This record gives sequence, structure tokens and C-alpha cells, in this order.
Amino acid sequence: MHRREFIAGGLATLCLTRTAFAVAESKVKPQLQVAATSPWLTNGIAVSAGGAMFLNFPRFRGHENSPSLARVTPSGLTPFPDNHWNEWKRGEEGVDSLVNVNACHNFGDGLLWVVDQGAPQGENPSKGAAKLVAFDIETGKAVKVIRFDEKALPRGGAPNDLRIRGSSVYVTDSGLGGVIIHDLTTGKTLRRLSGCAFLRKSDGLDQKGYQGRILEDKDGKRPAVHSDVIEVSPDGQWFYYATPTGPLYRIPTASLKDNLLSDEALQGHIEKVADIPSIGGSAIDAAGNIYLSNVEKRSVDLLQPDGILKTLIQDERLITPDALVIINGWIYVPAPQIEYLADNNKGKDGTRGPWLVYRFPFSK
Repeated sequence: MHRREFIAGGLATLCLTRTAFAVAESKVKPQLQVAATSPWLTNGIAVSAGGAMFLNFPRFRGHENSPSLARVTPSGLTPFPDNHWNEWKRGEEGVDSLVNVNACHNFGDGLLWVVDQGAPQGENPSKGAAKLVAFDIETGKAVKVIRFDEKALPRGGAPNDLRIRGSSVYVTDSGLGGVIIHDLTTGKTLRRLSGCAFLRKSDGLDQKGYQGRILEDKDGKRPAVHSDVIEVSPDGQWFYYATPTGPLYRIPTASLKDNLLSDEALQGHIEKVADIPSIGGSAIDAAGNIYLSNVEKRSVDLLQPDGILKTLIQDERLITPDALVIINGWIYVPAPQIEYLADNNKGKDGTRGPWLVYRFPFSK
């Protein structure tokens, strides 16, 4: 059966559209609290079980003069780690420093995992500069560095975000579209679904900002960000992904890691979960509920396994809400204002500091 027939036929009952959603609003409206304030554009936060908070700073055009990572302290932000990893300067290769960090996470392992695209926005990284680095939260020591060769990350690729389940590290490639899987036990790296149409932004969908405004630069060029949002189900059985414009798809992790399946055969294992609005980030809880940062509504929405979509919180301060973190009874959400970067705002950078990360009580 061809992939298109699979979507149109056997999956019809699984596919959800916007109109198919039963939309419900939370009866009790949570209130936003400011969790962290930054003088630099931040689109990611990591929070440890003990409450330590870290921010990452992507070097978008016009926002290059920042550290890559910082720890949130009572007296303000402190570069983390405070050594060569945070001292990259333009013109340097960035093999052993952080160049353009797009995500940071703590998975309860005492480590701060970061995704470094290895080059400033729109540029190609030097050999070995695109990487994952895991820092010890207490000491700042780099205890693990995973580099991507040309097979794992071809020219034009851009590692975007990661999740870890067991010994498997899953990474989305938003530059070309694709999934990178690294086995922490064997040290082997596998690239799957490279350039697959279902991991690339559809030509018929435009990335949008608040109230549906279409994002474009001064020449009318619109962003083409491919596989971006990523989640793995709590039982490790399903890999979820989406471009910022949707739809949301899933595929069995066992299929992704099956070397006997070609990429062409693997496409037949992809299931469409739902059409979604333009989003910045996501999270998943222990029950398998998926949380989406809705850019068009400036809200955080909850997509339940039964297809019901709830708006948990909506607030005009959530300007381009991005990566979500659920921990210690809170949902953390940065507001990086990405829709007002020059490349998304007809050539004019309309962002304004300080940049804020918010949180609100976690409840379903």
C-alpha cells in the first residue's frame, strides 16, 4: 500500500482535524508567574528536580552578542559553564565551544543536555561543530559530547531539539527534515527519513504568528522550518514530531530503530495524529497528554489522547511561546518573541528586551 493510500484509508479514523476536535476550556484559569528574566533572547529553559534553572540563547541574526547558556541565580544570570564553552566569537570554528544553542534539557540524570547547531543562523557549521553536549549540573564539566558527521547531518541540516528514553537519544533535523538516533550504549548514530515529505513543511501551510499573521521577511520569503517539535511517549513506544505548521505525526520507535526497514518502507509506519496551529514547542506528561505552545493564540493547549483539545492558559504576554517544560507541578514556557525577528516581520526586528520565561501551575 502506498503511503498516501495509507493516510487516506486505514488511518482515517486516527487522523484528527481542527474541526474534529472537541475543544474544551479549563474551568479554573491558572495565572502566569515570571520564572526568569533575561537581557538576551531565550527560547529554552531546563529545570532540575531540585529547582535549578538554566536558559539557552540561540544566536539569531541581530542577537549574536550573548552567552550560549546561563544559570538563573538570585542575583541574575550567570554564564554556565563559565569557561571556554561559553566564549565563542565570530570567525571561530566552534568545535569545542557553543555556537548556536537551540534547546536545553534536564532528564533527571544530573546533566544539562544542549543542542548546538554549530553555526550562526543561516550558516553552515564547521566539521564537528554541530553537536550535543551534556554538562554536569553541579560542576559544569562536559561529560558527554556527541558530534554529527555528514552521514548523520548532511550539509543544510540543523539539529533542533532532543529527547532521551533509555539509551536512545532522538534528535530532529529542522534544516532538511529527518530524525537522528544516537545509542548511548553502543555509540552508534542512525539517520532516518531524511528529506521525507512528511518531515518537511508542507508548501500549502504557512508559519503564522499572533492572530494568524503570516511570517515573512522584507522580500516576502517565508520560513521553511522542517521537523522540529519532538516528543517520545512515556512508555517509549511512540515518537511524535511536527513542523511548526503541523500536522502532528507519530511513528513507533521500534520501527525507527529497525535497520531492516528502508526509509521508504518506514514512511508506511507514520501515523497522522492531528492538524495543529502554528506552534513553538511541546511537552508530554506521564499520561501521554501532549502540550502545545500555540503561537497564533498566545496560549498553551493540551491535546489529550482522545483528541480533546483544551486551552490551559491564554495571555498576550506569551509572545511566540516556545519550548515547554513540565516539572514539580509547574509548566514553564519562554516567550522569545520569535515572530518579531526581522526574518519573520518584513525585515524589521520588533523584539524588545527583557525576555521573559513564565510558569503556571500544572493541572489537567
